[in-house]
Amino acid sequence: MSKSAGASGMGSGGGSVRSPDIDAVQAAKVVERITGNGWATDAGGNFIYVTPAALAFFGLALEDLNSPLDDNTLGWSRVVHPEDYEGAAAMWQRCLQTGEHYNVEHRMLRADGMWGWTRSTGHPVRNDDGTITGWYGTVIDTDTPSPRRDRIVGVARALNNTTPEAFLSMDAVHPHDRPTVEQATARAFFHGVPQVSSYRQLQADGNYRWVEFRVEPEYGISVDVDPAVARQDKRWTTASSFGETGEAVRAALAIENLYGGAWAMDASGQFTYATPTAQTSIAMTLEDLNELLEGKPFLEGGEQGWQRGTHPEDRKRVGESLRQALRTGEHWNVEYRVLRANGAYVWHRAAARPTRDSQERITGWYGATLDIDVYKRTEAALRERERQLQQLIDTVPALIWSTTADGTPTYVNKPFTEVTGATLKDITAPDGSPSLSVVHPDSRELVRQAVRHSFATGAPYIQRYRQRRADGSYRWTETRAEPLRDETGIILQWYGVSSDIHDLVMAEEAVRVSERHLQQLVETLPALIYCAMPDGKPIYRSQKLREYLGFNLEDKDEAGKPRLDGTLEAVIHPDDLPTIKERYGHSLSTGEPYAQRHRLRRFDGVYRWVETRAAAMRNGEGTIVQWNGICFDIEDQVRAQEELRLAQENLARASQAASLAELSASIAHEVNQPLSAVMNYSSACQRWLNAEPPNIERAQKTLDRIVHSANSAADVVGRIRALFKQTPAKRDCVALGGVVFEARDLLAEEASRRRIRIDVEGESGIRLVPFDRVQIQQVLVNLMRNGMDAMASVPKDRILQVRAHRMGDMARIEVSDRGRGIQFPDKIFEPFFTTKDQGMGMGLAISRSIVEAHGGQLWAEGNEPRGTKFIFTLPADGGAGS
Repeated sequence: MSKSAGASGMGSGGGSVRSPDIDAVQAAKVVERITGNGWATDAGGNFIYVTPAALAFFGLALEDLNSPLDDNTLGWSRVVHPEDYEGAAAMWQRCLQTGEHYNVEHRMLRADGMWGWTRSTGHPVRNDDGTITGWYGTVIDTDTPSPRRDRIVGVARALNNTTPEAFLSMDAVHPHDRPTVEQATARAFFHGVPQVSSYRQLQADGNYRWVEFRVEPEYGISVDVDPAVARQDKRWTTASSFGETGEAVRAALAIENLYGGAWAMDASGQFTYATPTAQTSIAMTLEDLNELLEGKPFLEGGEQGWQRGTHPEDRKRVGESLRQALRTGEHWNVEYRVLRANGAYVWHRAAARPTRDSQERITGWYGATLDIDVYKRTEAALRERERQLQQLIDTVPALIWSTTADGTPTYVNKPFTEVTGATLKDITAPDGSPSLSVVHPDSRELVRQAVRHSFATGAPYIQRYRQRRADGSYRWTETRAEPLRDETGIILQWYGVSSDIHDLVMAEEAVRVSERHLQQLVETLPALIYCAMPDGKPIYRSQKLREYLGFNLEDKDEAGKPRLDGTLEAVIHPDDLPTIKERYGHSLSTGEPYAQRHRLRRFDGVYRWVETRAAAMRNGEGTIVQWNGICFDIEDQVRAQEELRLAQENLARASQAASLAELSASIAHEVNQPLSAVMNYSSACQRWLNAEPPNIERAQKTLDRIVHSANSAADVVGRIRALFKQTPAKRDCVALGGVVFEARDLLAEEASRRRIRIDVEGESGIRLVPFDRVQIQQVLVNLMRNGMDAMASVPKDRILQVRAHRMGDMARIEVSDRGRGIQFPDKIFEPFFTTKDQGMGMGLAISRSIVEAHGGQLWAEGNEPRGTKFIFTLPADGGAGS
């Protein structure tokens, strides 16, 4: 049934059976049954067959594909993307001239009207003498573009110390092995898996030597895969006879030329053909594939040798599906894992179609097995990436959604539903437009207009509005959306994200309120406020300052002159300008605070006094970033200060006059008491002398009292002169009782005349710390005379009582009368306040000053049963006894 081949010899068949005895159209239809589409051209490249369904879809006829649009554009450019046409056409022309296998990736128009990536392949059909009689091929949808598009299909890397350049020409490849190299290139192109195989290479001495080569896919892949290894120098076999499967074998050869691998089997499932690559890549010959493992034919339920190379999990399923196809003639399509010679399982996609004789009896099967391991791994990687992406989308703190190009919602992520409580159905209106049900009613119409505008124009969408939450509350949200476009700029989808900015909006509102408050504060402060750059250039003026000056920041700008100089020269009084420039410049250069009084020009041209202060604002590093200043109009204050100065001068003069008057009154009061005593004693002396007979003794005593009173007056005048000379006052250490009795004696005559009895009561021997005897006596006389005056209107009980005693370290003297009492106890000690018709109002004021000057106190109280009691204290001598 079969014969062996391998390193020892390939026979006349070489690495494969001969080319199929089939024309291009038949080959295209064979391929069409496997892939769903096929095409054929004559030797010149003119289409002679295209799958009818494809022509119907494009709305074209064969003549349209063959009719050039111009001198440089072929008719089939109508279905190829304009950016890809030039490269595809150049490769096609090259293959037509050289007979090379045609493999190209390009974008082609799809059924949905969009451009999609495809892989196109074509192979020449030759007659017995090798002349190309036509081409056939197919197109496979690849969904995604290949990342590496600059690789040339068929460039292989020679191994086993053979240089790459040795493989650049097929002339160095044994004629029987050239199909092997072409098939490896086709498999790499379609499967996306690197291919490792071997061929016989022409040596310099004319002999051939086996070498190994590797073919990389033209396009890059995103997953790591092991290369498929199929060495032609390993054992493989061919069938000794094809039997009824000749047509199936020819169909397999037609497919093999495109995909690099195909096989044929008879109606019972026994393989009659498999490429050497297929056999060596799985380490199974035809005999191994056809071996009945259970001694029972495959159609009767037994297992066949090829099933040993099937993954255990797939073996039963694949066997039953093939057995069903063999029995019914149904097309066989299946995916399963195949065991490679290196011990690894890889995914394959197998397809088989039956051949029939004229009686519709199945005569054989032909098929192709494509390595889809890259696809499977990529699919798994994409699913994992999709899972990770979905996980990311559902984890990010944002609400993500998408719509179609016309705005129909198509997706919302998990957080969207959790946060808003709305599903995809909830946000889709009956007409397919966004319902905007999660938008606050007050903002809904504005949002709807913005959405419609973006969908109509393609402009990016951005909007802030209040969005409803699952609990019924509303929070501020910012939604942004951008369109996804294809290569031509057509919008495919809209993707949007909604972010919760409620806290940000609230913070911004708080900042706005704060700024508004600060602005109002600045504008309502009774001051002129400004800001400047670190170099002093003005950058801000409050409204009050602008109105005060009558111009804005830029109004005084001049070419070539700094704004600061122009501003200062415009508003500072010429007499103050040099000082201001110097002081302000010093602050700008040192960072020290600035404070200065100067005259500032108002909008009406009037210069007014102002006080300007400025301080530097610094950043975290201490660098000055701005100067902030404030200016106060102090014109009224300056004028008030000037008026105050003048008033103070006038007051000083008036005070001097009042002091002089007070001093005169004090002197008069001090001198008046002893002079009054002199007058009283003189009158008494005169009466004693005029008596019959004259009372010389009493007159003599009266004259002694006149001399004593005159001396007292002289002492008063002397102390006043000492005061003006600033000489220290004379202090005595006499007993207090003696001073009290002297005061009584001075007033005795007057008291007798006014029918007032003076009672003196006190402890003997009370001594005071050194004191001015004359001044204390004046205090006593003044208080006693006031008491006598107070009883002038009292008809009886006119008793003036003087009592002196010691209390701790102080001596206490009380002068009590039985008059009508005092009406203003708090004011009687004020200068010039008096209740007497002829009084000066200085006696009590002077008395309190004298007592306080001696370290004591003077005050007034009510007396029982009536009258007033004046009390004063003086420091007692600690060494004196009672």
